[in-house]
Amino acid sequence: MKVLVLGATGQTGYQVVKQLLENSIQVKAIVRNPGKFADIQSDENLEIFRDSILDIKDKRLKEILIDIDVVVSCLGHNVSLKGMFGKPHYLVKDAMERTLKNANGMKLKKIVLMNTTACLSSKQKEKFTFGESIIMCAIRILLPPQRDNEQALKYLENNYKEANVPEWIAVRPDTLVTEVQVTDYEIFKSPQRSPIFNAGKTSRINVAHFMMKLISNEELWNEWKFCLPVVYNKEQ
Repeated sequence: MKVLVLGATGQTGYQVVKQLLENSIQVKAIVRNPGKFADIQSDENLEIFRDSILDIKDKRLKEILIDIDVVVSCLGHNVSLKGMFGKPHYLVKDAMERTLKNANGMKLKKIVLMNTTACLSSKQKEKFTFGESIIMCAIRILLPPQRDNEQALKYLENNYKEANVPEWIAVRPDTLVTEVQVTDYEIFKSPQRSPIFNAGKTSRINVAHFMMKLISNEELWNEWKFCLPVVYNKEQ
């Protein structure tokens, strides 16, 4: 099995790469700054391609994708003025669309998208409360990353329906926090708390662990394919 990780130098993406390698799964990563892989770049199962997913030439991208079984997207916007409001406004959605179009006809079978509890599942008919809806309208207007996450999810839901290949899973953590080791966590079909008024916590390393398990465990994959599992750290 070979996995392409997008957003591999981000805090969650790096943990995904590391845990895949620890389980002897081959990884490719398209990154602008390979220096962030200093402690793992010598791993024989890691191939690093220095480029940007939105700028890389189609021919080069096809060459990278030719032997890929799974694509994991941990792309996100940097928490800065430029990252939140500058271009590209649709980094996650455009990267997903571009990758899938270039992988058409190849061996790609699975997509794992890191999303957020602020994005709801149309399949499960999830809805915000009235108060949440008002706040979410303001967030969509003021914060482009929310629109990007929603559009990326909508792209998968509309274009890759059940029985289609590739299959996909959109993993939804709540407020992301940093921990140094995997801890107990829980998986739900829908948010158990309000992402606006009562957000929970999810460690990045736990998100990465769940993604690794989805990729390496076919039974778990079949349980969640075409769904939007929500990940929370288990409260002590």
